[in-house]
Amino acid sequence: MHTTFLQTLPPAIPPALFQPVWENVLRLILLPLFLFGGLPSNAYGSDGSTTIDSLTRLLEEEGALDIDRVDRLNQLGYEYWISDPNLSIKYGGQALEIARVIDYPRGGAYANRVIGVAHWAQGNLDLSFKYLIAARKSYRALKDSLGIANSSLNLGMAYTDQQNYDLAERNYQDALGIFKRMTAKSRVATTYTKIADLLTLQEKYAPAFSYLNQALVIHRETGFLYGIAEANRKLGQLASAREELDEAISYFLLAAEVGKQRNDQVGLAENYLGIGQIYLSKNDVPMAENYLLRAQAIAEKFSLQRIRRDVYAAMKELESRRGNYRRALAYADQYFNVRDSLFNREKSNLIANMEARRSFEAQEEKLLLAQKNLDMLAQDNQINRLTKWLLVLILLAAISIAYAMLSRKNTIIERRGADLREATQQRENLEGALKEKERELTSYTLNFVQKNEGISELKQLTEALAKELGPEHRTKLRTIGKKINALLRVDDDWADFRRHFESVHPNLMVKLGEEFPGLTRNEFRLIALLRLNLSSKETSTILGISPDSVKTARYRLRKKLGLDTQDSLFEFLLQREQGG
Repeated sequence: MHTTFLQTLPPAIPPALFQPVWENVLRLILLPLFLFGGLPSNAYGSDGSTTIDSLTRLLEEEGALDIDRVDRLNQLGYEYWISDPNLSIKYGGQALEIARVIDYPRGGAYANRVIGVAHWAQGNLDLSFKYLIAARKSYRALKDSLGIANSSLNLGMAYTDQQNYDLAERNYQDALGIFKRMTAKSRVATTYTKIADLLTLQEKYAPAFSYLNQALVIHRETGFLYGIAEANRKLGQLASAREELDEAISYFLLAAEVGKQRNDQVGLAENYLGIGQIYLSKNDVPMAENYLLRAQAIAEKFSLQRIRRDVYAAMKELESRRGNYRRALAYADQYFNVRDSLFNREKSNLIANMEARRSFEAQEEKLLLAQKNLDMLAQDNQINRLTKWLLVLILLAAISIAYAMLSRKNTIIERRGADLREATQQRENLEGALKEKERELTSYTLNFVQKNEGISELKQLTEALAKELGPEHRTKLRTIGKKINALLRVDDDWADFRRHFESVHPNLMVKLGEEFPGLTRNEFRLIALLRLNLSSKETSTILGISPDSVKTARYRLRKKLGLDTQDSLFEFLLQREQGG
């Protein structure tokens, strides 16, 4: 059997393979070799259109509400996951309704999973949780291990976007264990990619890179195009996070070209966004605009809210650099609208919904444990009745003897234990109440600072616009500026935030100020947000700067603190706070 071009590539493609003129080279040279080098026939199709067309024809031919129709609707919804999530939701919804009517639990479980992943792709996390948890519950009732693992993997993706990293990791590890037992190599590789994405968000770059390499090796063996594209996209995001910008562009371009063969519109939008952000950080405005507009077109067509938000933020920055403040103001308005919509879903629900999800998960685990206990009781009933009663009598006799001997001692231990438990419970209640109050205060302060800085940015755009317009408009704009000034209390808000922050972390700022006297006020603000373990996107939103500016600020802060790019800023701050 001959070796394919994919199999000859090293685990991670070196950056020297590409240069800044790469895109046409990739299309004209790399892809023909890549695609015709001997990929297996199960390479997931060129663009999935053949499968979609055939399924659509079958649905048009058959009108009966039966199991075959549910399966075809689910398969069609699955095919549209990455190319058009809206259609995926439509076909999954039809499959779910028919499955309920004809009492087809397996089809209903798959339909819930189809709808849940489509909502995740659009950034609708609440709906994603609703359908994915329902899917996993159904698969558990069916004792379908593969369905349970796939649902857990998808839930891990939603928890990652919700920034609930502990639950994300738990779901990924549960899925990975089942996939490995079933020797489902392609699913193992996909799980490796998702775990790597989680590690990248936590700035654990070395293990993330290792997982992505393992995923690429498996996907190349199986010829899974979507998996190859996704792994390369995640390598691009990893390289970008490590500020290895040329390597990042290389990975994004390769991911885009491979993804086109699978009609992966969501992946294409993410790749174009990543490339555009990098060119913007390089101040190559024409190239940045080219890729950002591509990402914008896809995101708006398929309602990809998170990508729309990040594109609008980047385009606002781009137009500001050009001095085109009218368009910058328009993009700022779009950005705030999408951001506020996502904030309401992701942030305001982050506390309430996270607790609800955990409660739901706990109930699921209790039900699963109860089912296991019932199974064990059923097995116990098979034991000989006489032997069973004999064992019970022996056990009761042993307990009676032990109780007589230890009764007095146990009474003292129980009394002391009760006192200790009561004291412990009181302490935990006090600590819980304190943490809840501190979380509410910090959340309120951060939200207030974020809104004020948004107003401040609008003020700057208004002032710039006043310089462009004629005298007849300047008076009105100055009036608007005065009203904006009246609303601004940025320094007061930051002072309020710092007071709340130092009540929770009283020693951190003092220690850093003494050890690094050259730190500026803005760098102390950045340190506070890093200590709260916020993501780069959240930090950029709160500080009112672009994600690329946050990366630059983090880079400069690393230099001042004497850290390498591989060192975690969060771990460094944690050690300093604890006196390390």
